[in-house]
Amino acid sequence: MPLTDLVLEGGGAKLPGLVGAVNALTSADYSIHRIAGTSAGAIVGALATAGIPPERLTETILGKDFTDFEDLSPAFRFTPWLGKVQGLLFHKGMYLGTALHDFLDDILTAQGIRTWADLRLHDPESALPPERQYRLVVIVSDVSRGRMLRLPWDYRPALGVDPDSQSVADAVCASAAMPFYFRPRSLPADRRIAGGSSVLGSDGGLLSNFPVDLFDRKDQRPARWPTLGVMLSARTTAGAQWRPNANTYQYAVSLLSTMINAHDRRHIDEPSITERTIFVDTDRHSSTDFALSRGDKLDLIDSGANAARSFLKRWDWLEWKEHHGRR
Repeated sequence: MPLTDLVLEGGGAKLPGLVGAVNALTSADYSIHRIAGTSAGAIVGALATAGIPPERLTETILGKDFTDFEDLSPAFRFTPWLGKVQGLLFHKGMYLGTALHDFLDDILTAQGIRTWADLRLHDPESALPPERQYRLVVIVSDVSRGRMLRLPWDYRPALGVDPDSQSVADAVCASAAMPFYFRPRSLPADRRIAGGSSVLGSDGGLLSNFPVDLFDRKDQRPARWPTLGVMLSARTTAGAQWRPNANTYQYAVSLLSTMINAHDRRHIDEPSITERTIFVDTDRHSSTDFALSRGDKLDLIDSGANAARSFLKRWDWLEWKEHHGRR
């Protein structure tokens, strides 16, 4: 059974595409050692790391109405537009994010996972120090200080708290807090380290939507197994899509898209990255369209599964190592 590490790109409501790719890998007898993810990638990474079988993971996603995650305060039940405006003006995001947190927390708790201590790895041959040996890493943007957090790795050095005491669901929901859509999530911190008793965690995609090199060895020794990536887009360059920015809204969308994608798009032209990346074509769907039908979800799942199966037909780990050497 081949081992691999896995890095999952963010993509909002396109999340089922990641589920299809992950399920195809596990169905092909790949054993996933560690997963790193941003936003939707953090969600799927957490669910997959929890040990949920592929069939059950698929049914969980198909059976969940994603519009439930667009939660407002009960006070705005009859005036949702006002709730969205109030959320944007006073809380930095239209939706509470409570429904997503409860959904994740319930599933993870049922699998015996509450804090990062439950995702500890014992891997004495790893190039990573013991304090970074976890089965999952999620990317969060610390908007209080303008820096990227790799959780649980950065809990102690950047926030001054013990990672093993912190909630996995809290970190994943912070990573998935799409700007202006979901409220940023408060993460506890030591004032002496972080400058305050908490920081605001938002969508990790603002700083790294596809942290594909996160697990790459930095000690100049050969990797023990590959790190594969999954991107929720066809293989295109950053210049392939032109946006007219005809009005203020389109300009704002383009600004946000640039922030989320530009940092990681540099990888697309690197053969050592593209040759180990699964590109899932999700262009027919929007990352903010949470009103997905069962058919839409099945389409995304099938796209992810088909992309992964096509990738595995041509993927050769030994050949990759020969061409690209140490990484």
